[in-house]
Amino acid sequence: MRSYTYFDAGEFLERKTNLFDLNIDNKIAGISADAFGSVKAKALKVFGAGASVVADGARTPLKELSPVTEFTVEGSSFTERRKWSYGDLIEIIRRLRDPDGCPWDRAQTHESIRSNAIEEAYELAEAVDFKDAAKMREEAGDVMLQGLFHAVIAEDEGAFDDGDLIDALCEKLITRHTHIFGAEKAADPDEALKNWEAAKAVEKGYRSTEDKIRSVPVTYGALMRAYKIQKIVKKTGFDFSDESGAYDKIAEELSEYASAAPEEREKEGGDILFAVVNYLRMGGIDPETALNGTTARFIKRFLYMEKRCREENVELKAENIGKMEEFYQESKKVVG
Repeated sequence: MRSYTYFDAGEFLERKTNLFDLNIDNKIAGISADAFGSVKAKALKVFGAGASVVADGARTPLKELSPVTEFTVEGSSFTERRKWSYGDLIEIIRRLRDPDGCPWDRAQTHESIRSNAIEEAYELAEAVDFKDAAKMREEAGDVMLQGLFHAVIAEDEGAFDDGDLIDALCEKLITRHTHIFGAEKAADPDEALKNWEAAKAVEKGYRSTEDKIRSVPVTYGALMRAYKIQKIVKKTGFDFSDESGAYDKIAEELSEYASAAPEEREKEGGDILFAVVNYLRMGGIDPETALNGTTARFIKRFLYMEKRCREENVELKAENIGKMEEFYQESKKVVG
């Protein structure tokens, strides 16, 4: 007997019913005339317009289905479809890791793909900065892949699997949103974040500021780590009373760097950067985002300047700095 999943039309339309196995038949019944349009629209989203449907004893593509009281979407292998589910994604990764799977995927370990997650996260952040929806979709998928790849590797090792990963994430989202799933209230984003952090402190067993500071990964980028540490320390009251104090600290550190012995300059240089992060933080600016934006703008402007130099037969060298600077300033009006 062919396996299938049965859904009442009302159940099928519920938001909480959102995971379907496209490898087996899915039967949807009890469809009223008023509900057919909504049921078909969701079915098209879930199963795809080209899915094969059996209704009233006849087989037809889902996109051509006329009003009926029930229909069955025929299951098929993920290699035969153009629409996939979460289960398909996990199975594809597992298949790549099989003994006769992809040699590269089989060879990977947690350590070998460690940097991939960092690279993909930065690529997603760039897509967000550019407001590129298509790129965001692609890069968000790549970030998701990294997490699931680790889960499949861990499954091979008997450590945990994707189900355990989902369990841990759902538990975190429920227990930390005490203002949604608990008795706490949150009137605004700041209060919601405060509740999240309080719940996290209980969950992680943080009993002191030291616990929170030590929880910040040393693998963060230097700007990000400084920013996170400063935000934690701020809550103890150890902070400048206003931005002017943070500004003056930058001037102080610059002076100390200028008069420092050569062997002390690295330390003093770090103090300058830490002071700048502090100043930006007090202004509500994420230094990592700010510096990435500046670097991206510099690249565009420099490449424009280089192009203009080629057009004017100006060689890129110190002797031509005046002309190079002229083209660089021009680039601000042309490329932003």
